[in-house]
Amino acid sequence: MIKNRSLIMGIGVGIIIGAVLLQLFNIGNGQTMLDGTQLTAEQIREAAQTQNMQVYDSTEKVYSSDEWKQLQQEEKQKEEAAKAQKAEASKTTTKEPTSEQPTTPENPATPESTETKSTTPKTSTPSSPTQPNTPTTFKITSGEMLNDIAYNLKTKGVIDSQKEFVNRVSELKANTKLQIGTFNLSAGEDLDSIIDKITHEPSQ
Repeated sequence: MIKNRSLIMGIGVGIIIGAVLLQLFNIGNGQTMLDGTQLTAEQIREAAQTQNMQVYDSTEKVYSSDEWKQLQQEEKQKEEAAKAQKAEASKTTTKEPTSEQPTTPENPATPESTETKSTTPKTSTPSSPTQPNTPTTFKITSGEMLNDIAYNLKTKGVIDSQKEFVNRVSELKANTKLQIGTFNLSAGEDLDSIIDKITHEPSQ
């Protein structure tokens, strides 16, 4: 009888312990009360607050004390960098460009004055050429070269082209025969006639 009683008591204790373990397992997995009802999130938070504990949602990221300090330091560095960048940008935009004003000429040319200059011919008075077939005296001095003589003849109006005269003298090989003195020439006179006169004895 005693053996059967011990067996029965052992079975009963085992059942009780199994029920308690099962209840603890259910509490860990499903957060249920002892009566089988499931705890709500609010009830869990209230129960945690009574124990000075904090409950976090599964989607929330939980930091340790060191991680939290490092995160705050990184945020602070980011804020300081953003402020410095903003201050630099503000300084750049507020800086006024130093553009030098162009120098204004004392007497700028107006359109009217420009037009007047372009339409008004120069008033320099050239030596008036001799009228065609008008006799004129022409003087050759010592030291004058062929180009000088041709230029003077052109200026006097005796010949039309200085280049043609020089070329004709070179063709006739008369550049070494030019005489010094005063000659009677005519405007528009033939080149050969002019060369013949200035290569012979002068008239004066």
